[in-house]
Amino acid sequence: MLLSFIPSFATTWFVNDGSLSGDVFTTAIGNDANPGTAASPFASIQFAINSAATGDTLYVDAGTYTETILDINKSLVIRGAKFGIPAGPAAVPVNRGTNESVIIGGVYYGQSIDNISFDGFTVNTGINARGITARGLNSVVINNIVIGIPNPAIQQLGIATRANGPLRLHSYLIRNNNVTGFRFGIYFDGNLENPSEISYNYVANCFTTGFVLTGSNGHLYRGNVSNNNNQGMVISKGSLSILENTFSNNTLYGIRIIGTASTANNNIENNFIQDNGIGIGLTDPDPAAVNNQAHYNSFTGNGTNIDNAHSDNFNATCNWLESADQVLIAATINGPVTYVPFLTDGIDSDPSTDGFQPTTTCVVVPVILHSFTGQVKNQAVNLQWQTSTEVNSSHFMVERSIDNNNFEAIGIVRAQGFSNQLVDYRFTDQKPPFDRPVYYRLRMVDLDGSFKHSRIIRLMLTSYGDFVQQVYPNPVKAGDRIQVDFVSATARTLQLALVSATGQIIQTYAQQVFKGNNRLNLVVPVKQQGIYFLTGKTTTGQTFRTPIKID
Repeated sequence: MLLSFIPSFATTWFVNDGSLSGDVFTTAIGNDANPGTAASPFASIQFAINSAATGDTLYVDAGTYTETILDINKSLVIRGAKFGIPAGPAAVPVNRGTNESVIIGGVYYGQSIDNISFDGFTVNTGINARGITARGLNSVVINNIVIGIPNPAIQQLGIATRANGPLRLHSYLIRNNNVTGFRFGIYFDGNLENPSEISYNYVANCFTTGFVLTGSNGHLYRGNVSNNNNQGMVISKGSLSILENTFSNNTLYGIRIIGTASTANNNIENNFIQDNGIGIGLTDPDPAAVNNQAHYNSFTGNGTNIDNAHSDNFNATCNWLESADQVLIAATINGPVTYVPFLTDGIDSDPSTDGFQPTTTCVVVPVILHSFTGQVKNQAVNLQWQTSTEVNSSHFMVERSIDNNNFEAIGIVRAQGFSNQLVDYRFTDQKPPFDRPVYYRLRMVDLDGSFKHSRIIRLMLTSYGDFVQQVYPNPVKAGDRIQVDFVSATARTLQLALVSATGQIIQTYAQQVFKGNNRLNLVVPVKQQGIYFLTGKTTTGQTFRTPIKID
């Protein structure tokens, strides 16, 4: 019985379609006149949604539910009979297909409704426009099968993100879904989004495109399969990481990079790109579409491996291009493409790992560091550096020391990878030691794991006042402890208070602090969820007020 997975602290509701066949959550036939318990469930998912409160969890048992458009109008966790069981990236998902919670119709996450999770369903949309449409912050769509019947008359979307208003910091997790039979399989769109993840999905038989990547920059696409579509993936934004995917048997393109004012700095690595019309095609030559690159991919069976219509050179070194003969390779490449050095075989060294992991390597040249500087600002250290050349660079490890001998890693910045022009990087140390010299250096790491260090720079930070550097964990569970990193201008007894959003004092603390960095351990004696504030006064009499979220 899966009932053991139900969290004891959440309000839960149950839905049953009218049959007990294959059920795992409920023990009775559903009726909307019931109280919605496991022993007396509702019959309608929409009725359960309307009955629930924000933060509740709904369990929908195996069966068929006709819901036309299921409107999720509040923050809920909604789980089908196969929640937690992946539906992708395989064409035929393991342990799926029987005893599913099947929705006939579509699913809509209400605009600006946050923290919705939809997990473990089969959504059968037919010829209609919408499979699952997610909006709002922290939207989660995982472990679902979404089925459509191609309808060229409308813009059919299997799974879509539509965060185009209001302007908010959206973030999405689209993982382990199986999408077939739409115009667009997974359509990722939105405004001013936080980094999101679209991973381990299977998309097939879409008559326009499997994956559409538009709306915003800086997201991760990992471990997906795009198969038997007209186009495997279309990219019109930048700074995307396309890692360890498979693009196969797509009629026109495996990956198409459309040149726009934003299509720059995309990184395509460790993918299988096979049996497509064109493996990677760069179209619509906007002059701003620069620094797109592909490395350590396996190209096999494509009509053309790489076709570049952009004016900017496409850096495609260190790929397997189906041959070790440069003449044969050149015949499969059009436009300004740098493809030498290339891999000399296409053996996947680790089939158990996602994507293509080559056995051979290319010649690695070091990162050439043009400058490395730092400055103190607003009680933090801002580090800046430039590279003039990068080949096979992976990332920069920022390291810090207080004795110029023993260094510790304090952050990672992803490298450009391949570049022959100046590239700017920045990192902010929000928690530097005070009233002593501090030393910084960069560990410059290549894709093969080799590295070298930069020169060391020395800075002196002086605390001019009191302030809270960090509170963690934040959010925190009621009754747990928090750690407060506090910088004090003097040694003294610090008086703190935990207050509610309405100003009610919940707890007071008296803490002995020393000049400089201090770490305080405080108990949070709160029973109700919400936003609270840690308050106190500096040595100059100013009040600080740091928010803490209690879950």
